[in-house]
Amino acid sequence: MKNNLTILCYHGVTKFKSHGIENSSGKHIDIKKFTKQVNFLKNNCQVLSINEVNFHLENKIPFKNKSVMITFDDGFANNFTVAAPILKKNNPPAIFYICPKNIEDNELFWVDKIECCINHTKFNKISIKYKNKLNYFNLSNDKNKKLALKKIKQYCKSCSDKIKNDIILQLINVSGINPNIKYSKNYEIAKWSQINKVIKSKLFSIGGHSLNHSIMTKISKKQLSLDISKTVSLIKKRLNIKICHYSYPEGQKNHFNKKIIFELKKNMIKTCPTAINGSNNHNIDPFLLKRSMVGFNKIKFPIKGL
Repeated sequence: MKNNLTILCYHGVTKFKSHGIENSSGKHIDIKKFTKQVNFLKNNCQVLSINEVNFHLENKIPFKNKSVMITFDDGFANNFTVAAPILKKNNPPAIFYICPKNIEDNELFWVDKIECCINHTKFNKISIKYKNKLNYFNLSNDKNKKLALKKIKQYCKSCSDKIKNDIILQLINVSGINPNIKYSKNYEIAKWSQINKVIKSKLFSIGGHSLNHSIMTKISKKQLSLDISKTVSLIKKRLNIKICHYSYPEGQKNHFNKKIIFELKKNMIKTCPTAINGSNNHNIDPFLLKRSMVGFNKIKFPIKGL
């Protein structure tokens, strides 16, 4: 869209084939597709860094036609081992929003734990207790596994961290699967050394994405305050940088509010994009920035307006 900023949201770029229902959402896109997309952006758009975008927003300067920012959420290893070298070769800047506790503990994201258990269990039927009842799931084929994955993920996004963690523990027990990267390299979390190597380039920036991808509206005010401050301090400790940019985990309208924005500002955060689809003009609130998901739900590239 003319004089608007399109923010692209990636999660992963993969060199590996998926098996069963793994990556059925399409959040890890194929390396060949990503390379073509980067070439398109390089040749047809003005790709801005997060600092350039922030300068436009702070000073109310209109964006040029076909302005784009590239973002990555979560902190998968392939962001830094696969995507970053392609970006560096072609010169577009990008920001990586990371969950430092997952990196620190080398722990899979909760949504990938669910997918891994359902995808690799040898059982055709399982049951999990939530909503005060046993919920039964047919896992006899990939179609049914996708339905089970969707239903369990949706419920986990609506409940507290405590209930979500209990559901995942139940799922590990009933599936007989201990989720880890031996099942898929796509699940691999970045290492601090990989991130440190990448951010030596001025093309790349780091932002926060919560400690371990907790949904910010599902934790207490005290937990929220600690989660944000610890995210900032742990990234500072490991990377020696003071972050001033963030992105909301999940990022839909029910995943952030004024209380969360207040806490982010207390920690000197300047921008925080959502996952709400759309483009942005120079007058938008920097804590309400819209993004276009690349790969998810079969959204086609190039995004409308580019």
